[in-house]
Amino acid sequence: MWSSFLRSLLILWFSCFLYACGYTLAGKPTLLNPEWKTIYIPPWKNYTGEKAVGELLALELRKKIAQDGFLVPVYSPDSADLILQGEVLKVYFEPVAYATFLQTKTRNIQFEGKFALIERRTGKKIYENPKITRYETYRVAEVASNLLNPGKDEALRLLVKDLSELIMQELFNR
Repeated sequence: MWSSFLRSLLILWFSCFLYACGYTLAGKPTLLNPEWKTIYIPPWKNYTGEKAVGELLALELRKKIAQDGFLVPVYSPDSADLILQGEVLKVYFEPVAYATFLQTKTRNIQFEGKFALIERRTGKKIYENPKITRYETYRVAEVASNLLNPGKDEALRLLVKDLSELIMQELFNR
């Protein structure tokens, strides 16, 4: 009996200690108004030759927002409270290491873009990043899926996952 009482007391003391240090339970991000429930994420405008980047980035952002659960992605701007729109300004791929001519091992990718979170009703920008950049080296599988540019598709998928995570952190974990 005393051991359960002491354990409960210890848990209570530890919880108070964490609360005093500034730790709180995760909830809806402070950037978001409680009345906002839905978000529309259109494919990003793409000014590069890599046409899949805008679509893949919007798809990955929708997945991440749906997983977090504090907003529901919708597929119509008219039914959304918020709109997350972006533009891909530059994507540059560079093969770094080959095993053979058709087996890329490493790729460098340089990305530049911008995005904004907008309240649909008022058109007011809640948050804007006028320049998001990423320069990364990705290890890719040695099997060639694209004979003209081996390893490029896999490196692009890795880039999109990284970018969506960075955007989510920037918007909702400040």
